[in-house]
Amino acid sequence: MIIHLIVLIFSFGIILAGSELFTNGVEWAGERLSIAEAAVGSLLAAVGTALPETFIPAVALLSGSSDARHEVGVGAIIGAPLMLSTVALFVMGVGAIAYRKRRGRIALKVGREDARRDLTFFFIIFVTFAGCGLLRLGPLARHILAIVALLAYAGYSVMLLRMHRVAGLEMENGLYLEALFGGDSTRPQGWTIGLQVAVGVLAILLGAKEFVDQIVLFSEHARINPGVLSLILSPLATELPEKYNSVVWIRQRKDHLALANITGAMVFQSCIPVALGLAFTPWILTAPEILAGSVALASSAILFINLRDAELGTPTLMIGGIAYAIFLGGLAYLGVFG
Repeated sequence: MIIHLIVLIFSFGIILAGSELFTNGVEWAGERLSIAEAAVGSLLAAVGTALPETFIPAVALLSGSSDARHEVGVGAIIGAPLMLSTVALFVMGVGAIAYRKRRGRIALKVGREDARRDLTFFFIIFVTFAGCGLLRLGPLARHILAIVALLAYAGYSVMLLRMHRVAGLEMENGLYLEALFGGDSTRPQGWTIGLQVAVGVLAILLGAKEFVDQIVLFSEHARINPGVLSLILSPLATELPEKYNSVVWIRQRKDHLALANITGAMVFQSCIPVALGLAFTPWILTAPEILAGSVALASSAILFINLRDAELGTPTLMIGGIAYAIFLGGLAYLGVFG
């Protein structure tokens, strides 16, 4: 079992390294294409950092039809919004406190309208499609809903891409691959941006494939339900890019981008992975998954309510940690650990 755990951890590293390359690449792509900063946070960065937890259910569902793989896939799909709306917000709060001297403040200065827009999309879409997991729908209905979910995200993306970029914005970090090739990383060439994005995607895909295989094997040895293990472990590890990016942006006092990275990823996770679940599984949610979805919605609602103005206090973010603790307590009550 130890060797499976070691390989599992190694696959985490591959996923996160690939995500770092991809995110850095798409941010430069956004700069080159003059995409609005709100779209960079809620769309490009959110999609880039959401790739690990998206590839995991995709690989699980497309590489086999066993019950274990279905459980891993659905667990990762429902677990991702939970982690984003609880642990990721908690980490942001910790980051704001840790960098309070550098920032000169603790509270976050955020784009209220942008965040509420993302959360509204998330509420409507996640409630609708996750709620279908209680209805035992037939294949035709599920495939139609999967198409609707994809169209919904396409509409959201078009809306963001139509926004105008503020003039004078500068990138904080150069393109990694351009620096490796000895070029000016602050003025990267188009082909190096594209190559870095491709390398990042490949690393994420390979890491996710190994991750899924090891979760199934590890759950068998540990005698833990693979769906429950995936619900907890997959998003906790693969949401690290969102947490990492948000903390970096908080340190740089770009609070609006930090929050947009999280809320934009929530929209993505409520559409694309859910569409995969609808299309390739019976999409019947178990008690732990229903609990996870309920906690995610409750924590998101608290965030939405407290976005009254452009300032977001850390107590609201720290509640995310409490919400996740409640989720773990609920799992214990359901007896999934015993």
